[in-house]
Amino acid sequence: MPVNDSIWRQFDPRNSSVWRLTLGFAVIMAVMLALTVVLIYQLLLGEQSRQVERRLAAEQVRIEGLASEFSADSFFAQLEVFRSEGDLLIFWQSESEQSQQLSFLPENIPTLPRTVVFPVLDAQRGQIRLLTTGIVQTQHGDIVLATATEHLQRLIVEFKTIALWACLISLLLTGVFGYIFARRHLRRVHYFNNTAEQVQNGDLSARIKHHQKGDEFDRLGAHINTMLDALEENFALVQGITDNIAHDLKTPLTRLRLNLEQQALRHPEMGVDIEQLDTIINTFDAMLKLTRLEHGKFPMAMQQVDCQLLLTDLIEMLQPSAEQQQQTIKLDSHGVMHLQGDKNLLFQALFNLLDNAIKYAGIGASIVIYSDPRSITISDSGKGVSQEQLTQLTKRFYRADPARQYEGFGLGLATVQAICSRHQLQLNLHSDSDGFSASILLSDSA
Repeated sequence: MPVNDSIWRQFDPRNSSVWRLTLGFAVIMAVMLALTVVLIYQLLLGEQSRQVERRLAAEQVRIEGLASEFSADSFFAQLEVFRSEGDLLIFWQSESEQSQQLSFLPENIPTLPRTVVFPVLDAQRGQIRLLTTGIVQTQHGDIVLATATEHLQRLIVEFKTIALWACLISLLLTGVFGYIFARRHLRRVHYFNNTAEQVQNGDLSARIKHHQKGDEFDRLGAHINTMLDALEENFALVQGITDNIAHDLKTPLTRLRLNLEQQALRHPEMGVDIEQLDTIINTFDAMLKLTRLEHGKFPMAMQQVDCQLLLTDLIEMLQPSAEQQQQTIKLDSHGVMHLQGDKNLLFQALFNLLDNAIKYAGIGASIVIYSDPRSITISDSGKGVSQEQLTQLTKRFYRADPARQYEGFGLGLATVQAICSRHQLQLNLHSDSDGFSASILLSDSA
């Protein structure tokens, strides 16, 4: 998987419960903040707006009562008194009366209790004012009631501005701290996953670092380490029993072979039995050798190794086997890899890889050995294996279904993996519709 895709998967909310929890928390905070802002607005500015509406409604009732009780002249006289005594603006336009304090009478003014806010020029004060206005319909004509609310409107605008900035800053801080929280926990989750992958790849010594008195991650890490300790102990026990059996059986089997060789002088047909016995002895040798390699107890004759010479000798040795399968082997060299290691072990690793390609690629397949200063890749045009089987190939005694028709015990790639580990090399296996390939790569520390 490319690095960018791996990084994106770490921070993709669809693939991370931590990110979904963080985003959910941010949404909850946003909703709570919005509800708080609405509540404060309704308790403070909303209540003042409702007081203005209630006052205009009360004046509407009084004016409607006066219109029904007095004649037109008396009614308009009463309006003049109300206007001079209060702070409400009362103006009208009718056929017989006109009283207007404004430079113009706005159009489309709604009938109370509905109101509208608009700016007008106060001719007496010589300034622009914001008026909350509505019409009272009477039998003497339409009466316009208005009250100055520029201070209230200014408070509303300022409140909305402050609320908007408060929401933006709060959401920004929530996002920043949520990001830090998610990154911190995701880093620990990915550390757990990486440790699990190391164990899955065969490194049973991998452990999770944790504090004795920590959070739930530390407690989980402690439980996982306890489980890995038990797993490593059981695996070592099973492996030790297997190796002891192989070691104990090797000596009597060797003696049996010597006896069979002596009897084969008189009975040549026993040569087949000797060959089968050799296969068993070689398998036990391979098991013991693999164990010693994995535990670092196999003696290594370190020297400067020219891998190009190893590949040339290898092709020459296995060319007849490939010709029997009507296969072609091509060496595509783009430089020479030089290693400090055990020549015999490195040759065996390459031998196992090429021998597997010849065995399992099929009749008429083409095999290409690519080399450069940092890698050697042996690829074939066979059917390959499934992705599920690919991760199991380096385990002891594992054999994919197509391999069961050939002789062997499933120790070849496990041995290659052990040899690569001893030489600080990486073994990469790849399989797709174009075939199967195995690569030996120089690690960063090599």
